[in-house]
Amino acid sequence: MAYIYIFLLTLIILLLGILIYFHVRSDPETLNSKDSLRDLDKAVERQDVKLSDLSRDIQSFQDPLNKLSRVLSGGTLAGKFGEWSLDAIIKDIFHANQFIVNAEVISGSGKRVEFAIKLPEGLLLPIDAKFPSGLFNNYIEAAESGDSQLIKTSKDAIRRHVLKDANDINSKYMQSGVTIDLGIMYIPSESLMQLIDSIDDIREEIFRDHRVLIMGPNSLAAYLISVHMGFRTLALNERASEIMQEFGKLKKEFENFGGSTEELQKKTDAMLKAVNEHATRERQMGKAIKNMDQLDS
Repeated sequence: MAYIYIFLLTLIILLLGILIYFHVRSDPETLNSKDSLRDLDKAVERQDVKLSDLSRDIQSFQDPLNKLSRVLSGGTLAGKFGEWSLDAIIKDIFHANQFIVNAEVISGSGKRVEFAIKLPEGLLLPIDAKFPSGLFNNYIEAAESGDSQLIKTSKDAIRRHVLKDANDINSKYMQSGVTIDLGIMYIPSESLMQLIDSIDDIREEIFRDHRVLIMGPNSLAAYLISVHMGFRTLALNERASEIMQEFGKLKKEFENFGGSTEELQKKTDAMLKAVNEHATRERQMGKAIKNMDQLDS
Protein backbone atom coordinates (compact mmCIF):
# COMPACT_ATOMS: atom_id res chain seq x y z
CA MET A 1 0.00 0.00 0.00
CA ALA A 2 2.88 2.40 0.68
CA TYR A 3 3.97 2.58 -2.96
CA ILE A 4 0.40 3.41 -4.04
CA TYR A 5 0.40 6.45 -1.75
CA ILE A 6 3.78 7.55 -3.14
CA PHE A 7 2.48 7.17 -6.69
CA LEU A 8 -0.61 9.29 -5.95
CA LEU A 9 1.54 11.98 -4.30
CA THR A 10 3.81 12.05 -7.36
CA LEU A 11 0.82 12.37 -9.66
CA ILE A 12 -0.54 15.30 -7.63
CA ILE A 13 2.83 17.09 -7.77
CA LEU A 14 2.99 16.55 -11.53
CA LEU A 15 -0.50 17.98 -12.04
CA LEU A 16 0.33 21.03 -9.91
CA GLY A 17 3.46 21.63 -11.97
CA ILE A 18 1.47 21.47 -15.19
CA LEU A 19 -1.14 23.92 -13.86
CA ILE A 20 1.55 26.37 -12.74
CA TYR A 21 3.23 26.11 -16.12
CA PHE A 22 0.09 26.91 -18.12
CA HIS A 23 -0.83 29.68 -15.70
CA VAL A 24 2.53 31.39 -16.20
CA ARG A 25 2.38 31.02 -20.00
CA SER A 26 -1.04 32.64 -20.03
CA ASP A 27 0.20 35.64 -17.98
CA PRO A 28 0.71 38.64 -20.41
CA GLU A 29 3.60 40.04 -18.41
CA THR A 30 5.38 36.76 -18.50
CA LEU A 31 4.79 36.35 -22.22
CA ASN A 32 6.62 39.59 -22.86
CA SER A 33 9.75 38.11 -21.39
CA LYS A 34 11.31 35.43 -23.60
CA ASP A 35 14.09 34.86 -21.08
CA SER A 36 11.55 34.15 -18.36
CA LEU A 37 9.79 31.62 -20.57
CA ARG A 38 13.05 29.87 -21.41
CA ASP A 39 13.96 29.73 -17.72
CA LEU A 40 10.54 28.35 -16.93
CA ASP A 41 10.79 25.75 -19.66
CA LYS A 42 14.14 24.61 -18.28
CA ALA A 43 12.72 24.46 -14.76
CA VAL A 44 9.81 22.34 -15.96
CA GLU A 45 12.22 20.05 -17.83
CA ARG A 46 14.26 19.62 -14.68
CA GLN A 47 11.11 18.75 -12.76
CA ASP A 48 10.18 16.21 -15.45
CA VAL A 49 13.60 14.57 -15.04
CA LYS A 50 13.19 14.48 -11.26
CA LEU A 51 9.70 13.01 -11.61
CA SER A 52 11.04 10.36 -13.97
CA ASP A 53 13.77 9.49 -11.46
CA LEU A 54 11.18 9.34 -8.70
CA SER A 55 9.02 7.04 -10.81
CA ARG A 56 11.98 4.68 -11.27
CA ASP A 57 12.66 4.77 -7.53
CA ILE A 58 9.02 3.91 -6.85
CA GLN A 59 9.27 0.98 -9.25
CA SER A 60 12.45 -0.29 -7.54
CA PHE A 61 10.66 0.05 -4.19
CA GLN A 62 7.64 -1.82 -5.54
CA ASP A 63 9.66 -4.87 -6.63
CA PRO A 64 10.73 -6.00 -3.12
CA LEU A 65 7.21 -5.29 -1.86
CA ASN A 66 5.81 -7.57 -4.54
CA LYS A 67 8.34 -10.25 -3.55
CA LEU A 68 7.37 -9.94 0.10
CA SER A 69 3.70 -10.12 -0.86
CA ARG A 70 4.35 -13.34 -2.77
CA VAL A 71 6.21 -14.80 0.21
CA LEU A 72 3.33 -14.07 2.57
CA SER A 73 0.50 -14.91 0.17
CA GLY A 74 0.53 -18.66 0.82
CA GLY A 75 2.01 -21.84 -0.56
CA THR A 76 5.58 -23.06 -0.35
CA LEU A 77 7.17 -19.63 0.01
CA ALA A 78 5.00 -18.82 3.03
CA GLY A 79 6.05 -22.12 4.57
CA LYS A 80 9.70 -21.21 4.00
CA PHE A 81 9.13 -17.89 5.75
CA GLY A 82 7.83 -19.78 8.79
CA GLU A 83 10.84 -22.12 8.76
CA TRP A 84 13.30 -19.20 8.51
CA SER A 85 11.63 -17.46 11.42
CA LEU A 86 11.65 -20.62 13.57
CA ASP A 87 15.27 -21.34 12.61
CA ALA A 88 16.33 -17.85 13.75
CA ILE A 89 14.63 -18.18 17.16
CA ILE A 90 15.97 -21.66 17.96
CA LYS A 91 19.55 -20.99 16.82
CA ASP A 92 19.59 -17.76 18.82
CA ILE A 93 18.80 -19.67 22.05
CA PHE A 94 20.29 -23.17 21.77
CA HIS A 95 23.68 -24.58 20.87
CA ALA A 96 23.85 -26.70 17.73
CA ASN A 97 24.20 -29.91 19.77
CA GLN A 98 20.95 -29.20 21.63
CA PHE A 99 18.54 -29.64 18.70
CA ILE A 100 18.00 -31.69 15.55
CA VAL A 101 16.98 -30.18 12.20
CA ASN A 102 14.45 -32.17 10.12
CA ALA A 103 14.25 -34.94 12.68
CA GLU A 104 12.55 -38.23 11.77
CA VAL A 105 10.83 -38.87 15.09
CA ILE A 106 8.98 -42.03 14.07
CA SER A 107 11.66 -44.27 12.55
CA GLY A 108 10.93 -45.32 8.96
CA SER A 109 7.95 -42.98 8.57
CA GLY A 110 9.76 -40.53 6.31
CA LYS A 111 7.97 -37.71 8.16
CA ARG A 112 10.38 -35.09 9.46
CA VAL A 113 9.61 -32.33 11.93
CA GLU A 114 11.41 -29.06 11.29
CA PHE A 115 13.11 -28.95 14.70
CA ALA A 116 13.37 -31.27 17.70
CA ILE A 117 14.86 -29.95 20.92
CA LYS A 118 16.98 -32.46 22.86
CA LEU A 119 15.74 -32.44 26.45
CA PRO A 120 17.94 -33.43 29.42
CA GLU A 121 15.97 -36.62 30.10
CA GLY A 122 16.90 -37.91 26.62
CA LEU A 123 13.52 -37.21 24.97
CA LEU A 124 12.73 -34.78 22.15
CA LEU A 125 10.42 -31.76 21.95
CA PRO A 126 9.09 -31.46 18.36
CA ILE A 127 8.42 -27.98 16.94
CA ASP A 128 6.83 -27.40 13.54
CA ALA A 129 6.05 -24.09 11.81
CA LYS A 130 2.61 -23.58 10.27
CA PHE A 131 1.57 -20.46 8.36
CA PRO A 132 -1.90 -20.44 6.74
CA SER A 133 -1.20 -17.00 5.28
CA GLY A 134 -3.69 -17.37 2.43
CA LEU A 135 -6.54 -17.97 4.89
CA PHE A 136 -5.31 -15.04 6.97
CA ASN A 137 -5.42 -12.78 3.90
CA ASN A 138 -8.99 -13.93 3.27
CA TYR A 139 -9.90 -12.93 6.83
CA ILE A 140 -8.31 -9.48 6.41
CA GLU A 141 -10.26 -8.87 3.21
CA ALA A 142 -13.46 -10.03 4.92
CA ALA A 143 -12.80 -7.72 7.89
CA GLU A 144 -12.19 -4.78 5.56
CA SER A 145 -15.45 -5.49 3.75
CA GLY A 146 -17.39 -5.51 7.05
CA ASP A 147 -19.35 -8.60 5.96
CA SER A 148 -20.01 -10.49 9.22
CA GLN A 149 -20.90 -13.73 7.46
CA LEU A 150 -17.72 -13.60 5.39
CA ILE A 151 -15.70 -12.89 8.54
CA LYS A 152 -17.22 -15.92 10.28
CA THR A 153 -16.57 -18.13 7.26
CA SER A 154 -12.91 -17.09 7.08
CA LYS A 155 -12.40 -17.65 10.83
CA ASP A 156 -14.00 -21.09 10.60
CA ALA A 157 -11.61 -21.96 7.77
CA ILE A 158 -8.62 -20.94 9.92
CA ARG A 159 -9.99 -23.00 12.83
CA ARG A 160 -10.29 -26.13 10.67
CA HIS A 161 -6.81 -25.62 9.26
CA VAL A 162 -5.19 -25.16 12.68
CA LEU A 163 -6.95 -28.24 14.08
CA LYS A 164 -5.75 -30.30 11.11
CA ASP A 165 -2.18 -29.05 11.60
CA ALA A 166 -2.32 -29.98 15.29
CA ASN A 167 -3.49 -33.47 14.40
CA ASP A 168 -0.64 -33.80 11.88
CA ILE A 169 1.95 -32.80 14.50
CA ASN A 170 0.55 -35.33 16.96
CA SER A 171 0.36 -38.23 14.51
CA LYS A 172 3.59 -37.59 12.57
CA TYR A 173 6.03 -36.12 15.08
CA MET A 174 5.10 -37.42 18.52
CA GLN A 175 5.86 -40.91 19.84
CA SER A 176 5.98 -42.29 23.36
CA GLY A 177 9.54 -43.04 24.45
CA VAL A 178 11.01 -40.76 21.78
CA THR A 179 9.31 -37.42 22.45
CA ILE A 180 7.70 -35.95 25.52
CA ASP A 181 3.90 -35.93 25.57
CA LEU A 182 3.89 -32.46 24.02
CA GLY A 183 4.42 -30.83 20.63
CA ILE A 184 4.57 -27.19 19.56
CA MET A 185 2.91 -25.53 16.58
CA TYR A 186 4.72 -22.31 15.69
CA ILE A 187 2.79 -19.47 14.01
CA PRO A 188 5.32 -16.90 12.65
CA SER A 189 2.93 -13.94 12.86
CA GLU A 190 1.74 -12.20 16.02
CA SER A 191 -1.27 -10.77 14.13
CA LEU A 192 -2.38 -14.22 13.03
CA MET A 193 -1.67 -15.52 16.53
CA GLN A 194 -4.00 -12.88 18.00
CA LEU A 195 -6.70 -13.91 15.54
CA ILE A 196 -6.31 -17.59 16.50
CA ASP A 197 -6.52 -16.63 20.18
CA SER A 198 -9.86 -14.92 19.47
CA ILE A 199 -11.35 -18.22 18.26
CA ASP A 200 -13.31 -19.75 21.15
CA ASP A 201 -11.47 -22.46 23.14
CA ILE A 202 -9.21 -23.46 20.26
CA ARG A 203 -6.07 -23.53 22.43
CA GLU A 204 -7.72 -25.75 25.02
CA GLU A 205 -9.17 -28.06 22.37
CA ILE A 206 -5.83 -28.48 20.60
CA PHE A 207 -3.99 -29.23 23.83
CA ARG A 208 -6.69 -31.57 25.15
CA ASP A 209 -7.14 -33.60 21.97
CA HIS A 210 -3.70 -33.44 20.40
CA ARG A 211 -1.26 -32.44 23.21
CA VAL A 212 -0.03 -29.54 21.08
CA LEU A 213 0.79 -26.01 22.24
CA ILE A 214 0.29 -23.22 19.70
CA MET A 215 2.69 -20.27 19.99
CA GLY A 216 3.67 -17.08 18.20
CA PRO A 217 7.21 -15.62 17.99
CA ASN A 218 7.13 -13.90 21.40
CA SER A 219 5.60 -16.75 23.40
CA LEU A 220 7.82 -19.38 21.73
CA ALA A 221 10.99 -17.42 22.43
CA ALA A 222 10.00 -16.98 26.09
CA TYR A 223 9.15 -20.70 26.43
CA LEU A 224 12.38 -21.89 24.82
CA ILE A 225 14.44 -19.55 26.98
CA SER A 226 12.86 -21.17 30.06
CA VAL A 227 13.70 -24.62 28.64
CA HIS A 228 17.28 -23.52 28.02
CA MET A 229 17.54 -22.21 31.59
CA GLY A 230 16.47 -25.69 32.71
CA PHE A 231 19.47 -27.04 30.77
CA ARG A 232 21.79 -24.66 32.58
CA THR A 233 20.29 -25.49 35.98
CA LEU A 234 20.80 -29.19 35.32
CA ALA A 235 24.36 -28.55 34.17
CA LEU A 236 25.03 -26.59 37.36
CA ASN A 237 23.58 -29.41 39.45
CA GLU A 238 25.77 -31.92 37.67
CA ARG A 239 28.81 -29.71 38.18
CA ALA A 240 27.88 -29.30 41.85
CA SER A 241 27.80 -33.10 42.20
CA GLU A 242 31.21 -33.36 40.55
CA ILE A 243 32.58 -30.64 42.83
CA MET A 244 31.26 -32.45 45.92
CA GLN A 245 32.88 -35.69 44.74
CA GLU A 246 36.20 -33.93 44.23
CA PHE A 247 35.81 -32.22 47.60
CA GLY A 248 35.23 -35.64 49.21
CA LYS A 249 38.45 -36.90 47.67
CA LEU A 250 40.28 -33.79 48.88
CA LYS A 251 38.83 -34.22 52.37
CA LYS A 252 40.01 -37.83 52.51
CA GLU A 253 43.46 -36.87 51.32
CA PHE A 254 43.56 -34.06 53.86
CA GLU A 255 42.61 -36.45 56.66
CA ASN A 256 45.32 -38.87 55.53
CA PHE A 257 47.75 -36.00 55.34
CA GLY A 258 46.72 -34.86 58.82
CA GLY A 259 47.30 -38.37 60.22
CA SER A 260 50.71 -38.63 58.58
CA THR A 261 51.60 -35.16 59.88
CA GLU A 262 50.71 -36.22 63.44
CA GLU A 263 52.80 -39.36 63.10
CA LEU A 264 55.66 -37.32 61.66
CA GLN A 265 55.36 -34.92 64.62
CA LYS A 266 55.68 -37.85 67.07
CA LYS A 267 58.70 -39.17 65.23
CA THR A 268 60.22 -35.70 65.20
CA ASP A 269 59.63 -35.31 68.95
CA ALA A 270 61.23 -38.70 69.60
CA MET A 271 64.17 -37.77 67.39
CA LEU A 272 64.62 -34.43 69.20
CA LYS A 273 64.48 -36.24 72.54
CA ALA A 274 67.13 -38.68 71.37
CA VAL A 275 69.28 -35.81 70.12
CA ASN A 276 68.94 -34.03 73.48
CA GLU A 277 69.88 -37.20 75.38
CA HIS A 278 72.85 -37.68 73.09
CA ALA A 279 73.92 -34.04 73.63
CA THR A 280 73.61 -34.49 77.42
CA ARG A 281 75.80 -37.63 77.41
CA GLU A 282 78.25 -35.82 75.14
CA ARG A 283 78.57 -32.96 77.65
CA GLN A 284 79.03 -35.40 80.55
CA MET A 285 81.70 -37.29 78.65
CA GLY A 286 83.41 -33.96 77.90
CA LYS A 287 83.48 -33.06 81.60
CA ALA A 288 84.93 -36.49 82.49
CA ILE A 289 87.71 -36.11 79.94
CA LYS A 290 88.46 -32.62 81.23
CA ASN A 291 88.71 -33.93 84.82
CA MET A 292 91.10 -36.68 83.71
CA ASP A 293 93.30 -34.11 81.99
CA GLN A 294 93.48 -32.10 85.20
CA LEU A 295 94.54 -35.22 87.19
CA ASP A 296 97.42 -35.86 84.79
CA SER A 297 98.73 -32.37 85.29
